[in-house]
Amino acid sequence: MKVFSKLILTGCLLCAAPLVQACDVKHQAEYGDQFFKEMDKNGDGVVSKKEFDAFHNEHFKEMDTNKDGKITREEMNAVHKKMMDKCDVSFDTRFDDSDINHDGALSKDEAGIGMPMLFKHFDEIDANKDGKITKEEIAASMKKMHDHMQEKHLDNGMMKRDQ
Repeated sequence: MKVFSKLILTGCLLCAAPLVQACDVKHQAEYGDQFFKEMDKNGDGVVSKKEFDAFHNEHFKEMDTNKDGKITREEMNAVHKKMMDKCDVSFDTRFDDSDINHDGALSKDEAGIGMPMLFKHFDEIDANKDGKITKEEIAASMKKMHDHMQEKHLDNGMMKRDQ
């Protein structure tokens, strides 16, 4: 069960990764504060292991819409869509608004102004090292991160049990 919980948590994080870039910074902070407050059931300002586990067990139950004790890709995608719907602005809109010179790519300065998470990882994302990042480079970077996380979990034996 512990392995399965880690797998589910990893899946949730992977689904949420694009949201980090798509939602505005204010929304991210509010969302993070909301999760913390929901987990901190006794209001003491810290989240115990028991509170953390109870929070994630409850969310597992919510995600398992057919109540079969498993979360399918479709159920995970439904949660992702629900989270995306809560974002004030789409990724494409944020990207286009940040692209001040409208060349279809973000310079480091443009990313720094409009998309701080992209700015933070700019050099990793800029695959061809041309000083600009495109939507394609961002997608490729996200896929690479996803693949790396899957490999890491496979290497640690976390997913072997469920295959």
